[in-house]
Amino acid sequence: MTTPTSGALTLERGLGLLRLVAHGTVRLDDLAAASGLSRSATHRMLTSLVTTRFLKLSTDGRYQLGVALLELGSLAEREMDLPSRVQQLLAGIAAELGDATHLGILDGTDILYLAKARGRRGIDMASRPGARFRAQHTAMGKALLAHAEPAVAAAYFDPAEVRTERSVRDLDAFTAVLERAVAVGFALDDQENELGITCVAVAIADVTGEYRAAVSVSAPSVHMTPARITEVAAVLTAAAPEIGAHLTPDFAEHWL
Repeated sequence: MTTPTSGALTLERGLGLLRLVAHGTVRLDDLAAASGLSRSATHRMLTSLVTTRFLKLSTDGRYQLGVALLELGSLAEREMDLPSRVQQLLAGIAAELGDATHLGILDGTDILYLAKARGRRGIDMASRPGARFRAQHTAMGKALLAHAEPAVAAAYFDPAEVRTERSVRDLDAFTAVLERAVAVGFALDDQENELGITCVAVAIADVTGEYRAAVSVSAPSVHMTPARITEVAAVLTAAAPEIGAHLTPDFAEHWL
């Protein structure tokens, strides 16, 4: 059995005091008795917890939970509910545009689809949460690779990987596609991943400013006229900051 270090033991005792206060033991002497610690040791730990705002001390000598716990609780709630919050935002885009909306990340050489909100057209598509497609063929993949160093992006391209007759087949053409995505602010997959389906995507910066995800809208190609593509790109660009505000660096773990 592993013996806790002095630091770990101190942490455990401090957390124990927080739990006691949370359950109604609020006086110094009562906390010392309930925790099994000496009065002086209890007082030192409580003082530290007050200093760090995990507890507060009222004028009549009662300890209460502090604002730092409220802040942590708010962050924890936000992270634990992350998929449903992002799903709501995707659903809002799908409702506004009427077409399927996705969230995805780069995983190896693939785009991994994390979430999807269905559109109103009733079209069956290959995209679904958990699906993977080669990044070079997808709008989300190109949107994210457009933010990478050129040499890094080039390493994701394999000319032998051809998914449809419209797939990009050489590195120079792929590089040009990424350069255009940077210039216009969005990426396009025009039947490269799935015949008959055109997809528009923008990259999303997470709370640290890193581009770790992308959001896309897919629709039958007959509906994706140049004007429609511009409209979709504008809606996605406007929504990206709000989605990104919910994406912590480890956000993908909430889906995986």
